[in-house]
Amino acid sequence: MRQNYIIHILLVIGVCISISFMYHFFVKALQYDVTIDTVPPSKEPSYHFVLIVEEKENPYFKDLIKGAQDAAAPHDVLIEYAGPKQTNIDEHIKLIEKAIASKVDGIMTQGLTDKEFKPVIDKALSKGIPLITVDTDSENSNRMSYVGTNNYEAGYKVGQALLLETTGPIKVGIVTGSTIANQHKLRVKGFVDAVEPIPRVEILAIESSNLSKIQGAEKTFQILRDFPQINVLYGTSALDGIGISDTLERVKPATPIKVYAFDDLEETINYLQKGIIHSILRQQPYDMGHQAVVLLLDIINGKDVESEYYTDTEFIQKEDIE
Repeated sequence: MRQNYIIHILLVIGVCISISFMYHFFVKALQYDVTIDTVPPSKEPSYHFVLIVEEKENPYFKDLIKGAQDAAAPHDVLIEYAGPKQTNIDEHIKLIEKAIASKVDGIMTQGLTDKEFKPVIDKALSKGIPLITVDTDSENSNRMSYVGTNNYEAGYKVGQALLLETTGPIKVGIVTGSTIANQHKLRVKGFVDAVEPIPRVEILAIESSNLSKIQGAEKTFQILRDFPQINVLYGTSALDGIGISDTLERVKPATPIKVYAFDDLEETINYLQKGIIHSILRQQPYDMGHQAVVLLLDIINGKDVESEYYTDTEFIQKEDIE
């Protein structure tokens, strides 16, 4: 009997302890602040611009988009960056059409050709979307402005440099990024116009790399095979200069060959340091991107803009980077 009494007492004590614990944690729960993280609604940018280039992954355009983004940041402008993986006129045009359909506030694009690009550029303007060309112009379109290198003058400048830096007979091979894109056609034409009147200079071959290092190397090998007397090679884009240099590094021709190239990409600079590239004409893609955004903002705010804004070019040689 006494044993049952003790068990009963112990059960009562256990229940009391359990109730006290429950009460303690209930009170704690009432005092505990629960904070739920909430994501504030994203703020719409003031403007939405799109920058469309011929090859989105081409390292040359890294500085172009950086310049655009730096100019956009203080003005609450969203920069959308777009372009085909490899140069493709049809895909490029479709991206411009998509930007028009999206009713963006402004378009920056290369005007690679007149025939294909003029109608879509004019269409953007007819829809009230300001459009300027960057790096490559479409002069016959109604684009509102162009920002970039004067590509004819750039080619002419390379031709003049060649005449000043050489003596005796010169046999030239040209590897150009494209035979249809405006900037490359102008760089070839400017070069040809500079050297053609000089009897000691002869252009033996002009081949297209389709903006591919591999094809640039292949075309260089083909040119050297067909014209072993060549002693100057001219590449109208950075990738052409790299392709030319890749071949020369492998082939090691007995006759020294002067190489003139465009743009100071890391690989191009490496070949300049090695002495394979003689001279690089450096463009200013950062300035192009920066100025393009400034111009679009000026247009939107009703300011007058010039038809062309030419950015600087300068030669760099091995001694300049040492």
